[in-house]
Amino acid sequence: MNAPQLRVNDKASSPDDPTDAVDNNNNNNNNNNNNQPITARRKSLHQNILGKLRPLPFQYHWTFWYDKHSENSNYEDRLYLLYEDVADIATFYRVYNNYPWEKIPQRDTVHIFRKGVRPVWEDPENRSGGCWRFRVPKRKAQAFFHEIAILCMANEFQAVLEKEHDHVLGVSTSVRFNTHLISVWNKLGSNERSIKLLEQTIIDRLSPALRPTDPGPNSYFYKRHDENEGYKEAVGTSGSFEVI
Repeated sequence: MNAPQLRVNDKASSPDDPTDAVDNNNNNNNNNNNNQPITARRKSLHQNILGKLRPLPFQYHWTFWYDKHSENSNYEDRLYLLYEDVADIATFYRVYNNYPWEKIPQRDTVHIFRKGVRPVWEDPENRSGGCWRFRVPKRKAQAFFHEIAILCMANEFQAVLEKEHDHVLGVSTSVRFNTHLISVWNKLGSNERSIKLLEQTIIDRLSPALRPTDPGPNSYFYKRHDENEGYKEAVGTSGSFEVI
């Protein structure tokens, strides 16, 4: 496959990963521990404990997928598994920080979906659903997708949809010429209250600098999967899978 490859290191790292500080401090502190103030030694001990704690698991496990744009309707030729089981924030950053996001070709897509759900219209979980789609300028696109992914996996979106019996199933980022098309997929495309709650939560929880400034369809919009051209053919054809 002529597409960016994922190489995952053994050590998880995130921008704020406390274990990074632990590793750096331990080498310096071993020889000078007796000369440290008590407060500094306590901080070092705290960091050591944090570094050994297992990260809290997500409520759901997640899978990274790569969709290579092609006119070929054969699912197996277009969709590739990048990483199958993301169960906690440390694993997420181990994958996210090692993926060459800047090398994704135009019209190719990366999906992060609940484990067991494929990022295709005809998956049983997706058939009656839809997604919010955001056209994000390239300069903001990676930060936007990073926040959307974290909010999704941390159940910030799911929490507001529980009473509607709806589910947020995944997020996607697709490279376009001047923008990225970033999507948040939900299960119930006919539940107007759920759709509105999801929109409001996305906008409210994004950093102010990343929020859309134009509320019109040129900035973001909702679309049910069955409103897409080719949906009926994809759903009705056994063995082929149409990817957004």
